[in-house]
Amino acid sequence: MDIVWIVLLAFGILLALGLLVGGAFFLVMRLRSGASFSVDLRALVRLYLYVGIIAGLLVFTQGASELIKGGAAGIAGKDFSYHPAWVELPVDKDNQPQHPLELADRRDLTTEELQQLSAILAERDERNAKNNEERNRLGLDRAFDEGLIEGISFALIGALVWAAHMAGRRWIEGPEDRAGPLNRIYLILLTVIFGVITIVSLPQAVFETLRYAVLDTGGRNDAPGGALALSITALPIWLIYLWSSIRSVRRGS
Repeated sequence: MDIVWIVLLAFGILLALGLLVGGAFFLVMRLRSGASFSVDLRALVRLYLYVGIIAGLLVFTQGASELIKGGAAGIAGKDFSYHPAWVELPVDKDNQPQHPLELADRRDLTTEELQQLSAILAERDERNAKNNEERNRLGLDRAFDEGLIEGISFALIGALVWAAHMAGRRWIEGPEDRAGPLNRIYLILLTVIFGVITIVSLPQAVFETLRYAVLDTGGRNDAPGGALALSITALPIWLIYLWSSIRSVRRGS
């Protein structure tokens, strides 16, 4: 599972627990004080808009990182960013019977038959190697195409969700709301989310990229492009919200 979805899942769980605990505490305190219970619909709508903004931004981040990963594949090669997807070749459906010499006991074969068997096995190994090479090429093409489709879909939908909720927030909030505690919590929460994504993915991206460029991979396809693309996407978002959080704290102090 990508770290973006891990963070989104953790955020959803923590948000649900926070709402349950906070709601229960608020209800108990109101009942104990004897005050009438009322729901602030405007506050709930604002809270929903903030949650939608965060969710849309995370979805956009996933899509944008996929697009950057595709761009890196175009520059450094598709194996830099992708692991080959499984692709079935026409030869996979063909039943290739074994040669009678392969079924015979090696001890019963003559020297000429052993040489013939060796040529048959060598030809088969060469054919299998070519098939695997073709499968790997087609698998990388398939992974590249799937990544672009995912990137465009997630980036577009995430941007639309983010923009719609940002527009709703700007329409419903006033200047006093922007300086309120809910807005500060929102800024700090986004700073923490994208800070965690960046701090976790950036060192791994640098390590995997340097290993890919400097060391012999030994035939492994490490594909460091994914972690690198996520770091490139999350880093500026983190810095923007970090600066916004610091400015908000300084204005309130």
